[in-house]
Amino acid sequence: MKLKLIFLLTASILAFTGCNNFETLNTDPARSSETQPEFLLGNAEKRASDLLYDTYFNGRIGMELSQYWMGTDKTSDGRFLFTNDGLWSGMYAGPLMDLQEIQNYYDRHPEETNPNILAVSEILKSWIFHILTDVYVDIPYTQALKGDVIPQPVFDKGKDVYSALLVSLKKQIDVLSNPGTMAIRGDVVANGSAAQWVRIANALRMRIAMRMADAQPAEAKAIIEDAVKNTMVSVAQDAFFPYNVATVTNRFPYNDVDRPLVEFAVTSTLVTYLQSVNDPRLPIFARPDETNGKYIGKVYGTEANAPTMIGLSKPGVMAYSGSAKGYMITYAEVAFLKAEAAARGMAVGSASAEELYKEAVTASMTQWGVTDAKVVATYLEGVPYKGGTWKNVIGTQKWLALYMQGIQSWMERLRLDPKKPNGEVLFIPPASGSLDPEVTDVPKRLKYPSSSRAANAINSEQAAKSIGGDTQATKNWWDTL
Repeated sequence: MKLKLIFLLTASILAFTGCNNFETLNTDPARSSETQPEFLLGNAEKRASDLLYDTYFNGRIGMELSQYWMGTDKTSDGRFLFTNDGLWSGMYAGPLMDLQEIQNYYDRHPEETNPNILAVSEILKSWIFHILTDVYVDIPYTQALKGDVIPQPVFDKGKDVYSALLVSLKKQIDVLSNPGTMAIRGDVVANGSAAQWVRIANALRMRIAMRMADAQPAEAKAIIEDAVKNTMVSVAQDAFFPYNVATVTNRFPYNDVDRPLVEFAVTSTLVTYLQSVNDPRLPIFARPDETNGKYIGKVYGTEANAPTMIGLSKPGVMAYSGSAKGYMITYAEVAFLKAEAAARGMAVGSASAEELYKEAVTASMTQWGVTDAKVVATYLEGVPYKGGTWKNVIGTQKWLALYMQGIQSWMERLRLDPKKPNGEVLFIPPASGSLDPEVTDVPKRLKYPSSSRAANAINSEQAAKSIGGDTQATKNWWDTL
């Protein structure tokens, strides 16, 4: 009996000790319980690129609203009836939260703080928030990413978000201009180069400032004239996520490596214009129809489906490559920004708007693999710069240069509304009509997602009233056309 009592007491003590130390005993001391900032940074870069080049968000929304592609298996998106509103939640809960966790990690471990990694993470945040405010207008910004303490953040006005992004980018440039010796680990976009991140940040400042140039011309001018002093100067400095066909999990999000893709055809808008100017990018942007060897685009917004792709041209081989680049911003875009800035009378160097326009077109050709100088020179003779119609000349060529960057091209279409250089209409309304009764030509924004309207109803409703109504017809604050 005495032995039995001792056994029971011993067992009780052991059980009690085990319970008190359960967490310690089940934690591997060789493994961190937190994700390190360098892993969060690389993960955020990939997750953001994956979303931007997603089949739906790029293909169904961006590429169709830019009139590069038109659906063949279903056509409602090209007629402005969108069925996936996950871009918002994907960005907030995905890459933005990863980037915020970098700051949270350093808050918990101040002795480990790496200001260079923090600066890069803030540049990436600015890039993503700019996309979100352009697509939705008013968005959560100052109270965003604080779900543990602010589960229902207020929406900041789009104009205020723009101002805050420009301030943040300049702050990060100041940090990275004197980076010291702390390495930017985990970065795959710029391979840890502080100098390249300064160039990227200034390129983003130029993009943001030019988008507001018609609404706030003085402010835009000052920012562009400052940013142009240290930004990209060649295609070799393009900023992109480097996808790799050799690794299944690291392939471009929408690729035809394992199966032929038949969901999209290039539009007649794109094919007809490329043919009209003998553009050498035609066989790169599109491929000839397999049945007749001709380039045949689908009329934008037509209801009829052609899921077998008979008689229609698919997007080009490079567009569907598993190693396609997930562009963040390119030198070609920077060169077009400089050309437009010069045309608007801004001080961006000694080159004229015409010279910068030629440089921009040449950069786009180089980016897409057209490197024969004679071919490029001949092409430039056929699409000359004309100062009196710079918006059409620059706008049309910038539209071509932004191929595959669907959302950015859609925003530039809204901002510039370019016509062909001769003044003829470039973009057409959906041939079979819009499925949104409030929009006939092109949506100006996307509606707030159902997830936000459900989980943050009061602030979503207030934001809808602030912008003039949660419809696809509501313009962004910078859209003055």
